[in-house]
Amino acid sequence: MTIARREFLKAVGGASVAGSLVGYGAPALAAAPKPLDFGFTDDNVPMNAANLCPMPSSITTAHARYAQALDLSLSSESRHSVEALKEEARSRLAALLGTSADELGIVRNTSEANNTIVQGVPLQAGDEIVLWDQNHPSNSVAWDVQASRLGATVRRFSVPTDTGSIDEVVDLFVAAVGDRTKVVSFTHISNISGFKIPAAEVCAALRKRKSDIHIHVDGAQTWGAVDINLGAIEADSFSGSAHKWFMGPREVGLLYVREDHVESIWPNIVSIPWGQTEDDAPAGARKFDALGQRDDAAIAALADAAGFHEAITPAGIEGRSTMIADRLRAGLNDLDVKFVSSLNPAFKSSVVILSVPRENARGLPGKIYQDSGIITAATGGLRMSPHVYNTEDHVDRVVAAVKKSRALLA
Repeated sequence: MTIARREFLKAVGGASVAGSLVGYGAPALAAAPKPLDFGFTDDNVPMNAANLCPMPSSITTAHARYAQALDLSLSSESRHSVEALKEEARSRLAALLGTSADELGIVRNTSEANNTIVQGVPLQAGDEIVLWDQNHPSNSVAWDVQASRLGATVRRFSVPTDTGSIDEVVDLFVAAVGDRTKVVSFTHISNISGFKIPAAEVCAALRKRKSDIHIHVDGAQTWGAVDINLGAIEADSFSGSAHKWFMGPREVGLLYVREDHVESIWPNIVSIPWGQTEDDAPAGARKFDALGQRDDAAIAALADAAGFHEAITPAGIEGRSTMIADRLRAGLNDLDVKFVSSLNPAFKSSVVILSVPRENARGLPGKIYQDSGIITAATGGLRMSPHVYNTEDHVDRVVAAVKKSRALLA
């Protein structure tokens, strides 16, 4: 059977669940025109949002509808009507993220967004780039390649998993910055440990330490999972992928660039809709998504995905995801297993990872799937990253499967 709207409402309708949600009430759910149906079956359940999410069935249908409209007619009028939804998506995403449409580029994924910053921020020989050592390769190795090319240097630092306070994390970031530091780039939520960096506090402290550094935040595990206001965080750029927690179309992502940095950052690709001269750039951060021919149907469906998040609200989605992840943590904790991910409320996220010996890591997700019908991952150990489409039953099933394979864990 499919995960239908009535089952989702049943899962979140109890008093204990409703009381744990912020902004996730019946009016918001009722206002959504069937966005809470997902096409997966109950014996093939995704719990791997850190890698790939299913789209709500309404978004899948919208994507197919736009693609069919283009196939039926590739006239300029037909194409323009679909392409116009790109600007609608941009405006709606900006409102959800607390920023302006001119500060958002609609790119293809987080990796492309990260690399736009890596290759576009003006650097020269002798400059220093500071990185958290848990960054994704597109926000880590990419900097090494660029630094080697320019004669710049890269410095990495660690945040111990047993860090006890936000102040300690902030101090580690500030201490890593030197006189030659031009860029600090970090992943907001680690995909290999689930550790959540207190981005607002870190950015504010870095800005006080050295006002002229560029601060980039990789939001691959943030966008669509966390209610984030980019206008209130002192980051200069932020990246994300729609196919992860945002539950949107695949091969669509975003790049936020603070307005006063848009002009100084070079685009990776210059194509249509760039004009005929170097001065004829698209307005604002649109210059970063002038990539030539795209999957216009997927970009159009991004507007529908934004509508899904508007209906439930980002705070409501974060509340639901957090509640399910907390239930998962509690169930696993009862098994006396070793966590890679933090249990500290200041740093925990919906990315929950258990320690697994290297020799068992690759095969364990297969055993969990065989015993529970739940899809997990071997990243960082045994990684489970539940989202709003997961239910208490899914959590209980995966906990039971982990218990069955308890001997394979560290």
